[in-house]
Amino acid sequence: LLSASVAWAACPNGGVENHGRCWYLGAEGATCGQTCAAQGLAYDHFVAADATPMVPSLLGRAPRTKQFPWGRIECYVPSADRYHTAKPTQSADTGDNGAPQEVSICRLSCACAGSSAAAVGFPGCMQPSVVLRHAGAHAIFADVSVFGAAGCWQNDCKNSDKFIADSPVLCARTCSELGDCTHWTFGEQDGAQKCFFRKSDGGREVLEGWSSGTKACAPPSLPEAFQALKAADLLKRCDAGLSDACPDMAKAVNTWQFAIRNLKKAAGSKLDAGTLQYVNQIEADTTAFAAQMSDQNFPLIMANNRQVFQALQSWMESQPKVDIDINDSSLPLPLEGASVGQWHVTEVPDAAADSK
Repeated sequence: LLSASVAWAACPNGGVENHGRCWYLGAEGATCGQTCAAQGLAYDHFVAADATPMVPSLLGRAPRTKQFPWGRIECYVPSADRYHTAKPTQSADTGDNGAPQEVSICRLSCACAGSSAAAVGFPGCMQPSVVLRHAGAHAIFADVSVFGAAGCWQNDCKNSDKFIADSPVLCARTCSELGDCTHWTFGEQDGAQKCFFRKSDGGREVLEGWSSGTKACAPPSLPEAFQALKAADLLKRCDAGLSDACPDMAKAVNTWQFAIRNLKKAAGSKLDAGTLQYVNQIEADTTAFAAQMSDQNFPLIMANNRQVFQALQSWMESQPKVDIDINDSSLPLPLEGASVGQWHVTEVPDAAADSK
């Protein structure tokens, strides 16, 4: 598996490196978004512990007065040489709505990161001891069935904000593939380790044993053509229809949908319109079949999909490749071969709706 670790470059313009980020003390009244943008970076929220705040490090000395945590970003007030530490939960009376805020008398302590060499790579970007709770507002519900097979919301991995996982790497990879996901979190619920997917970090809390990250905090993406070809190869056992080697129609169809979706992403503008017409046709036919499956039509769908993929095999083989280990639990399930056979995960009863 590719390594995604990227060494930190020195923080630009005298920033202080800590917690996998570059930190800066903003100007009075400036938001952290503005402060980070001025360094060519992006605001990447992080709450330093009350016992080890960032303001003294940024000033190079301890201010005269240390005060109570007031919101989710540390605030230094130059006129009084005092500062407030930060806390992980929002406070309504501070105007903190989860976005980079501004306070006229404050110089905010800002955590910055970005996609350049100045930004930390995966897994260093993960935030330890942080859980992002749904809290009735922050979960996304999406089709996660190619990544997770158990522990989904109401046992439906086609519409879930969570699933059982062996490691946070799978959470990060999944979030990077989900359009509405902006954050992920990983930890134990009801005796099982799970991934949870969020559309904000508004439910942030400090909790030992959990880890979290942003959408950008993920391992390198796998080449789409490679994923399409690999999944299609694993499906050859289903070309003749249902059998002991291909016992589950729904999972075979799910894998074909995964393969076709990645083929379309890889094709983009690289293939001519006539060729894409055939790809679009098998996509539509497979989607229609998934809605109303039958033993009689299953071999026909398999054959049509195989015919198009065989025609494009040479082109897919010419595209970028990576080495993978099918035992790597962070891979999409079709690349592990799990979607065409029995799931390699033990089913665990799911928990209540607002879980974490």
